[in-house]
Amino acid sequence: YQRRVHGEKSTEIEQEAQESYTIEKQRMIESEKKKVKTEFERKEKQVAVERRIRQSNLQKEQRLRVLKERDSLLKETLEHARKALSEASKGPKYSQTLVALIEQGVHELGASNSLVVVGLERDRAILQKAVGEATLNLQKQKVVANLVLSPEKLPEEELGGVVVQTENGKVRCLNTLKAREETVVNQLLPRFRQLLFDA
Repeated sequence: YQRRVHGEKSTEIEQEAQESYTIEKQRMIESEKKKVKTEFERKEKQVAVERRIRQSNLQKEQRLRVLKERDSLLKETLEHARKALSEASKGPKYSQTLVALIEQGVHELGASNSLVVVGLERDRAILQKAVGEATLNLQKQKVVANLVLSPEKLPEEELGGVVVQTENGKVRCLNTLKAREETVVNQLLPRFRQLLFDA
């Protein structure tokens, strides 16, 4: 009888131990599964974040490349316009342009006893005639202005045109080709971009 009881107890203890072992084993497996799953999800998120960062960097690089190309094309276009302006200042209609620029400068400053006209050194001979012609045109318009050609000269980068100023030089009207080009570029830059880049 005792053997049977001991056998039963022994079997019962073995079954409990087996059950306990199975439960503990199952708990450990589930715990490890959770750890592996959590690690996998973390790595998956990390890979997704790295992919988004890489895509964002590529997009940013592409945008920068496009902006550099646009800027380069715009500078090239403006340089072409400057060359055309420089060539225009050597053309046959340039003297009439100077007359118109002088007259506009006088109108901008208002009639004054004495106004000084400053131009490029290479334009000196043309300017002498243009000042005389502008004075005659202004007299026909009943605008009294004593125009004097200044011994000063504009820098060559002004491309051409004139500066009309008071004798003391405090009030000036910049009518150089470069100043006009800058004004036009600033006003029309959005339109240039739309025409060039359809943006």
